[in-house]
Amino acid sequence: MIHILGFIIISFGIVGVIYSRLGASPIDAFNYFVWTLTPLTLGTVVILTGLSVTLLAFIFNRSKDMILSLVFLFLVGGLIDGWKFIFDLMPAGFYDDFVFRLILATISLFMMAFGVAITLTTGLATSPYEQLMMILNKKIHSIQFSKMIIEGTFFTLAVIMGLITNQLFDQVNVFTLLLVLLNGPLVSIFLRIINKNMSKKAVGYAI
Repeated sequence: MIHILGFIIISFGIVGVIYSRLGASPIDAFNYFVWTLTPLTLGTVVILTGLSVTLLAFIFNRSKDMILSLVFLFLVGGLIDGWKFIFDLMPAGFYDDFVFRLILATISLFMMAFGVAITLTTGLATSPYEQLMMILNKKIHSIQFSKMIIEGTFFTLAVIMGLITNQLFDQVNVFTLLLVLLNGPLVSIFLRIINKNMSKKAVGYAI
């Protein structure tokens, strides 16, 4: 349930930052641009992209975690469509107000980091992208470089798709850079806070 709660929060952050139109993460920007060109739902595109990454990772590492990762991938896809439905109920004028969009993007950035931190505390399967990152790390022995390869690849694909759709700067913008630079540090901060609170509760129960 804690793991699912984390994904609920992450999904809110993904949809929120997309609707802010101030820049999404490279992966989310790519998914958004593909979605605008297809009759599929945004959640379905997220699932299909994740499936492609999972297949690539599975070729190099046939782990049982991949199966659980797929289950959570379908969950996230459904949650993204659910949050998108809720965001669509809000007056369109809200999304034309820059201040509202800035606040939404900022909240979404923190929500995504907080959600990821929650999922990391459970010890359950990570996302397909993190699975692939760990596989690359075994080859090149650098987490940071492995992450850069994945994000750089999706950034390139997002720019190409953004140019094709003529919506490049809606999803590749200032917050794209902020998400790349701040997501890791924010996840670490939230993870420390969560673990600290869990330790305090454990001590309290022991007493």
